[in-house]
Amino acid sequence: MESVLSEDRSAVLESSRQVPVVADVDVLVVGGGPAGLGAGLAAAREGASTLMVERNGFLGGVATAALMTIFLHHRERLSGVSREIVDALVRRKGGVAGKVINFDPEVFKEVALHLVDAAGVKLLLYSWAVSPIVHGGMIHGAIVENKSGRQALLAKTTIDCTGDADLAFKAGVLTVKGREADGKMRPISLIFRMGNIDFHALVAYARAHPEQFTRDPNFQVLDLEQGVVRISGFFDLVEEGRRLGELDKDCHYLRFEGVDVARGICFINNTRVYQVDGTNAWDLTKADLEARKQMRLLVDFIRKYVPGCQQAFVVDTAANLGVRETRRIRGAYVFDEADIVANRVFEDRVVQIYNHVVMPGVELHSPDAGEGSAQDSHGRVILHEERSFFIPYRALVPQQVDGLLVAGRAISQTHEADKWTRSMPCCMQMGQAAGTAAAVAAANGVAARAVDVSRVQRRLADRGIPLFEAIAQPAPMPGKGRSV
Repeated sequence: MESVLSEDRSAVLESSRQVPVVADVDVLVVGGGPAGLGAGLAAAREGASTLMVERNGFLGGVATAALMTIFLHHRERLSGVSREIVDALVRRKGGVAGKVINFDPEVFKEVALHLVDAAGVKLLLYSWAVSPIVHGGMIHGAIVENKSGRQALLAKTTIDCTGDADLAFKAGVLTVKGREADGKMRPISLIFRMGNIDFHALVAYARAHPEQFTRDPNFQVLDLEQGVVRISGFFDLVEEGRRLGELDKDCHYLRFEGVDVARGICFINNTRVYQVDGTNAWDLTKADLEARKQMRLLVDFIRKYVPGCQQAFVVDTAANLGVRETRRIRGAYVFDEADIVANRVFEDRVVQIYNHVVMPGVELHSPDAGEGSAQDSHGRVILHEERSFFIPYRALVPQQVDGLLVAGRAISQTHEADKWTRSMPCCMQMGQAAGTAAAVAAANGVAARAVDVSRVQRRLADRGIPLFEAIAQPAPMPGKGRSV
């Protein structure tokens, strides 16, 4: 195909071209992270022909490519695909389930591929979905690009599990980006793992200096016997390091998570890059370079000052940056934090999840920096309580385009709600709901928007999602979501 450079060199003009159709399925899932896994497994298990496209050479997304090797949930609070994956990790000795769940990212990759293969999901890896196929106000699939060139994938329903609403945005779906008031987004991180850490010495120090660590029992877990450790603090030590220029100005605490006590391995989740847009490749490049500068400071500081880490070394860095927030669609309903604290039960509920809920109005990974500082009430004070909440199907359905569902952190919700729905188990459940709905829609010859949600709910309940069980909650707080 010939391209023509404009005379002023401001643009390249491409001629029209034919793109071969290489697949035609019931359900196309774009993105193989937590939401994509839930969607692909659910759709295929309901009998729909299902194709999953993933840009990496493996599945798992945040859990593997970004090295976020921890579920901040108790196993008994999980259901559906998320619990199935945790149980498989534990059986394969690739995970430890306690107050939090630590796992080996390589075992997670194996588990994900095994489950997808067993369900009959067709995979296309090393491929980017670059454009939706839109005709008559309906998405009919997506164009992908890979080593084979440019190819078309057709589907009755496409599920956007990119995390950034990439397909939805390109299809013309109304989206918002970041915090509603100013568009600012949560910081981007590069997680890295360190090995040869003596966790017995590290935990002994944490127990001897409780004033130096968060008082939240969900963020400070010191169960060496079970192998479940999560440490967040070293406040004065880090403050001194910042004063001496040994740490980045935005580093206010240290986090050791995803711990493998026996092998002395954990991931460090402390790099924070603010004022960047995770949908902009130039910003992502800048964020990666900045995060690696911060990482070098952190590694030297940890080796020099943190007990049990003098002989530690870097095992690896994440293949992908950890992007916490970008676009969110605007659907038939905008899910809000008020829905969580009010314990709102939706008639079209398709997700039920437990999470540790921060007091309303308190930021989590604030776009304004200062995370973990003395002024950050979330980072240093107990503000969490466990709640169960529901998410309605309408939040997964975009307004403007048919043939499309969205699952993961890009659903129709507010910035405040996002801090609770973007956890990996919740994204898996959103994906499971979307995949189930897409399969039910295909089986009944209707668009996903028009699917009988009661049928979707029954199928989800049969698969272990407790949509109809009465759940004891703290006293509800007043509030309501917004329909648009």
